[in-house]
Amino acid sequence: MINGSAGPDEPKGSAIGQPRRVLVVSADMGGGHNATAAGLEESIQRLWPGSDIKRVDALDVMGPGIGRGFRGIYVANVQTTPWLYELFYAALWRQRWFAAASKRFTGSWCGRRLAAEIDTFDPDLILSTYPLGSSGLAWLRIHRGLRVPTGCWVSDFAPHPFWIYSELDVNFVMDEVAVSLARAAEPLARVEVCAPPVVSGFRPGDRDAARRTLSVVPDAFVVLVSCGSYAFGDVPGIVRTLVEASDRVQVIAACGRNEQVFNQLAALGFGADQLLPMGWTDKMPTVVQAADLVLTNAGGATALEALASEVPLLTACPIAAHGDANAALMVVAGLTELCAGLAELKAYVEATAAHPESLEPIRARMHDHLTERGRDEALTVLASSGPASPGSAGEQPRAWPMRAADAFFSHVEDDQARQEAGVVLELDPLPDGQPLNLATLRRVVQGRIQGLASLRRVLVPSKAGWLLRDSVDVARRISARQIDVDTDAGPDGTWAAVGDFLSTPLPDNEPAWQMQLLHPRHRSTGERRGRSLLVMKMHHSLGDGISALGILDRLLDAGDDDPLVERRTFPDRHRAGRTTASPVRASLRLLRGLAGLALRGTAPRHPLNQPELSAGRDFVGVGLPWSEVRRMASEQGTHPQELVLGLVADALQRMLPAGSAAADRPLRAMVPVAIRAARLDRTFGNWTGSLALDLPMGEMPLSSRVQLIRDEAQSRTGHGEPQAAAAVMRLAGWLPTALHRRFARVAYTRTFFNTIVSYMPGSRRQRWCAGAPVRAMYPVLPLTRGVPLTIGIVVADGVVGVGVLLDRLLELDHETVRQAVRDAFVDGGGTPSPDGLIDAPAGAAAMAVEGS
Repeated sequence: MINGSAGPDEPKGSAIGQPRRVLVVSADMGGGHNATAAGLEESIQRLWPGSDIKRVDALDVMGPGIGRGFRGIYVANVQTTPWLYELFYAALWRQRWFAAASKRFTGSWCGRRLAAEIDTFDPDLILSTYPLGSSGLAWLRIHRGLRVPTGCWVSDFAPHPFWIYSELDVNFVMDEVAVSLARAAEPLARVEVCAPPVVSGFRPGDRDAARRTLSVVPDAFVVLVSCGSYAFGDVPGIVRTLVEASDRVQVIAACGRNEQVFNQLAALGFGADQLLPMGWTDKMPTVVQAADLVLTNAGGATALEALASEVPLLTACPIAAHGDANAALMVVAGLTELCAGLAELKAYVEATAAHPESLEPIRARMHDHLTERGRDEALTVLASSGPASPGSAGEQPRAWPMRAADAFFSHVEDDQARQEAGVVLELDPLPDGQPLNLATLRRVVQGRIQGLASLRRVLVPSKAGWLLRDSVDVARRISARQIDVDTDAGPDGTWAAVGDFLSTPLPDNEPAWQMQLLHPRHRSTGERRGRSLLVMKMHHSLGDGISALGILDRLLDAGDDDPLVERRTFPDRHRAGRTTASPVRASLRLLRGLAGLALRGTAPRHPLNQPELSAGRDFVGVGLPWSEVRRMASEQGTHPQELVLGLVADALQRMLPAGSAAADRPLRAMVPVAIRAARLDRTFGNWTGSLALDLPMGEMPLSSRVQLIRDEAQSRTGHGEPQAAAAVMRLAGWLPTALHRRFARVAYTRTFFNTIVSYMPGSRRQRWCAGAPVRAMYPVLPLTRGVPLTIGIVVADGVVGVGVLLDRLLELDHETVRQAVRDAFVDGGGTPSPDGLIDAPAGAAAMAVEGS
């Protein structure tokens, strides 16, 4: 199960818990920020098993070379110009205007670039462990309407003004003594205390066992010198002082990534029983457990790790600025002793090596400190609480601006061409023979929707933006309808009701999705019989087909042994075995694709297309056996996608008006193409390019039709047309809103294509919807101006679900459409299964599906 096993009285799919998408903003600036991020990620995995976690480096996000440049400046300041670093640090505290201006500058710089990461991942929770990342998130809260719950964890013991933000929902510090300091930095900020965010390996352990692992002298007084990944300060002087303090002392010196310091220590000439220098290692939890005393000069992650391990901590010769501040505050908290110089250090270690029991009071305070704090509780409270709304009381929240590709479908929409995509699920009865009921469906969806930010988004068309609701009442989003039918078999009598539901527009100022559960009921007896249909529709601005399938995948359940392999990247057969193209070649390919689009011209005139659309929709779903489609494609030496496009062209030929020369003209189909690996874990946004393929009409063998489609698809793909189409969508976003809307309404009409056909890979194994087995999925592709018919295809669990959406002005009845698809399949060499056209029984595993 995605969210854990259901209880004994619960149907499959009602597992308690919420799927999570957590974005962690950190930075490779020393090891402390990433160490804190790793500790938080471990807690997230423990609290919400199966959650998706993405870590981004704020410095890398800010631009190429920024991370390297900032790290160079930081190291130079601490090592060679500590007075300059101290001056900057002091100015943040003494000059509020300087701190505010610095935070605004970095916030705007980092925030604008973090917006793309948030759009891509669509998190429902954001955590920051790096000050510049926090400044970017605070800027997004003010200027872009970021409504995702967002918290900051201060990786240092002592916060400073760059750490704390009133715009964030909560700022976590490590001790009560740090709260007043944080509030002095930002009086309006919410500040809380929680346990040190370190990985679970840092905990009290067996000191003797740890020493045996590291070949440490068993009865030595072991001092771990850990000065961070950069090994700042006079590490050789500190080590020499420690060794000379007592013949009982053995020093473990963790040099991080500083090879120069490692070599300097090796040159001191001490034996292994006195000094063990170490480079970067993943065994630090064991190293800390082996020590009697941990010495640091900065007080960052090293201090937090010693605190979590309950190993007494000593601060000696602290580095400038934040090192001094951390040392002073830890002394106030009673968690460390401070030796300002080497003479004090020698005297302290000489005394404690002779009487190690003198360290017990510090160890006891560490233990008390840990038992009073709860990191998991802090995460749970943050995740379950809505974000604080910025601005003054009563002020309307700011809309989060859409990406260009998402805004495109908001601009296209009008009363006739509503951009509402979706999917129809055909559901078998529950194990007890009863159909899925509305109450169970609502309960399951309500339990999972908090972890799906996509389904809490409200469209703001006037601003081409989104508002994010803190919660959603599914009773207003999910309804049910009883449909009278004359037969016990199949859901055919409910397809008209699907069309009725799709004909009703989504309400304004509400989350941009709806569901309806359709139950067939025997007309004479009133008894519910056969399978049910669940219709889900959402605004196209929320996402493309892959995003819609990702949302659906999180609302459904998989089998207990399902590894969810469909979340991995799908292979790109056109790129298999090829190396990544050079920037020059990629640019040339893009230019060639743009030229191809510019020269393509308008679509052929065809009887299918009409100048206007009605408000009414009809929908027909047909299931084809995937095993047969694979066999037919293999026999013709083609890809299943190309075979299905040939079957679609054949079916259109059979269902559309005949008798005129125009009827034999090609139909130009806009075919969405994933320009990057298709992933079901991307649940928000439109990320596809497109191909404009001229589907051959007229009487011809299926093999000839497929060959023509394959040749054209491979040629246009090779010339970069999908990438060019995606680039045009991005570039259009730079236009003023009015021009962007005009461009969208001109480009997305019958002028440039006659129909839309989309082929998508779905889940490869059985799925359950609140306990009801999902028998088949049928996609719903929205219509647009002059394009009254669209076809979506999704391959899931052994069934190729073909969904046909029609404007009612076409006056094509359901049976005509269904028979056209069946005849194209059978005449092309496909063999129907005894159970209609679907040959995959519930629970059967489908073969692997390649992405397009």
